[in-house]
Amino acid sequence: MLRPWHKILVSLAVFSAPFVPVLADTDNYPNKPIRIIVPFSAGGSSDIMARMAADTISATLKQPVVVENRAGASGNIGMEAVARAAPDGYTLLFTSTNLTLNPAVIDNVPFDPVEDFSGVTMLAFGPLLLFTRPDFAGGTLESVIDHAQKHPGKLNFSSSGAGGAPHLAGEMLKLRKKLDMTHIPYGGAAPAITDIVAGQVEMTFTTYTSAKSMLDGNRLKALAVAHEDRLPVLPDVPTFAEKGLPDFEFGTMFGLLAPKGTPEPIIHKLFEAIKNASQAKEFQDKIIQLGASMVVNTPEEYDSYLAADVKKWRDLLGEIGEISGN
Repeated sequence: MLRPWHKILVSLAVFSAPFVPVLADTDNYPNKPIRIIVPFSAGGSSDIMARMAADTISATLKQPVVVENRAGASGNIGMEAVARAAPDGYTLLFTSTNLTLNPAVIDNVPFDPVEDFSGVTMLAFGPLLLFTRPDFAGGTLESVIDHAQKHPGKLNFSSSGAGGAPHLAGEMLKLRKKLDMTHIPYGGAAPAITDIVAGQVEMTFTTYTSAKSMLDGNRLKALAVAHEDRLPVLPDVPTFAEKGLPDFEFGTMFGLLAPKGTPEPIIHKLFEAIKNASQAKEFQDKIIQLGASMVVNTPEEYDSYLAADVKKWRDLLGEIGEISGN
């Protein structure tokens, strides 16, 4: 029979035992393969950048890093999977602005962008651009806005889907310039762009990567960049601020995150791997070719960005008002 003080010692041993391996795992991290979940289909910008991050981490930390695409529900399926994963550094998330935007436009999102994740780093930011046909309404931002104001209710703008950043950018342009245009949502960026070329809609907001082939073929024209800086890959395209629309910033952040509770030494080990790789010109050139600007901020800076971005989208929806497919 155990004496009372023996029972206390046994209880202490039981409760203390699980903490020993955690310290060892942190010190020796990583000692097995790492998985990065991308909550979108393969081949897109998020997937391409995730694989860049995976290659970098694998080369630096000497462990395999596997990218797993788990698409669906505007990214919510893959993001929830990481939010519920063990915070041990072996299941990570590489995602886009959907992480912070979805709670503002979708009811009952199954995670909290701030409470359920710890930022590792925002790798890059890809701003949206406003595109039209080269022969439409004079081919400048000013001439297109003037045309829209003179023809209320006659113009359409497309987007890759209702409630996404491209849709909201169009709604904000309508609000700021008092335009009467109709939103036409599509099931992705490709059909939204194709119907501009076909003359079914007049303009769209999308990324450089999505529009590149049509842009290179002179079937689309970029009018302005929705960011404070010009895009390195399109240095001749002005920003909205340069054209009299300040604080008009829409785009996609591309970032690496871990489940909340992941030990700080692991977070910083992952960050340092990407930070060191980002100093190479080849790495920087890949980001530029994807129509983005490199960021690579610290985990602490990324956490602050995530909280601010959640608020930004909620405030923006409050300004725009209720949105729908049209």
